[in-house]
Amino acid sequence: MREKKWVDCPICGSKNSMKARRGITEHFEIAGYPAPGKLIGLSGQFCSVCGDGFWSLASERKIARYLAHHMAEHDSKRIVAADLASVRETATRLRVTAQGVHKMMETGRLRSVFVAGKRLPIRADVLKKAKQRGRATA
Repeated sequence: MREKKWVDCPICGSKNSMKARRGITEHFEIAGYPAPGKLIGLSGQFCSVCGDGFWSLASERKIARYLAHHMAEHDSKRIVAADLASVRETATRLRVTAQGVHKMMETGRLRSVFVAGKRLPIRADVLKKAKQRGRATA
């Protein structure tokens, strides 16, 4: 998928104001979690007038993975084992492969925690996602 190259700012409407920026360092905050620190090497297109803009697709993926990893590490300290599902159970409920489950956890589309070096999905989120997909059975 190719990224759109913006010329005019879609937010403030300024003409010829969108500029590509690389090597951006950004600090992120997630409600209910300690500050994960800073993420370096991001890029995107930003308006020189209003300052708003868009992350590149690669940067969006990098941010999602970084935040999902941070949340999984923090949640592993406060989620009990009874609240976890296996990857196999999750794959069956969502009708995806085990690899698909791992990808969903890595990209933050499915909340997870680290247990003994492995990533396991949180059962409540699995059930919620199955219900959203209309696949509550299994």
